[in-house]
Amino acid sequence: MQVNRIDSPTNFKSKFIPNSVLGQSFDRAAKEQDRLFVKAVKAILNDGKEDTLELQKRNPHYINLYVNDEIAEEGHIFSTLYGNVGSDLIKKYANRLSHTNRDAGKYNILSEQEKEFLKEDVSLIKLLSENFESGTNFIDNIQKVLDDMKQKLDNNTKKEVLELKNLIFNK
Repeated sequence: MQVNRIDSPTNFKSKFIPNSVLGQSFDRAAKEQDRLFVKAVKAILNDGKEDTLELQKRNPHYINLYVNDEIAEEGHIFSTLYGNVGSDLIKKYANRLSHTNRDAGKYNILSEQEKEFLKEDVSLIKLLSENFESGTNFIDNIQKVLDDMKQKLDNNTKKEVLELKNLIFNK
């Protein structure tokens, strides 16, 4: 039996201009396993528009997000000393685009792919819950499964950030 390969086309129309500021934002988002950044970038790339987005340092104190050569968001570098200003601007812009708050929580709103690779852990939690009466260390066991789930999500997020960076930077 011959199986034909089906390539699913992407809807990427908007694009980011690759530069060092954007690269640093991606690197920091990967280091921080920033799921909200991944969701924001995917939302922008798949928004159906044909926008061109660029992060630029306006001066040593400000980073701007330009959309079609106009300032869409701006951020003060030192006001978020420990934050990732570039990714914060991208997330803020994506939130404004979709009129939804994607900042609900790091582990909220799982993608279908994430749900799929967490199914085994969810089944284990169900099993532990069904055996609650006879189980020992119930809370510790549940917490271990939850920690494992978070680690899987974090590892996947890092992978997705790097894949998006490679896509945008054509690596």
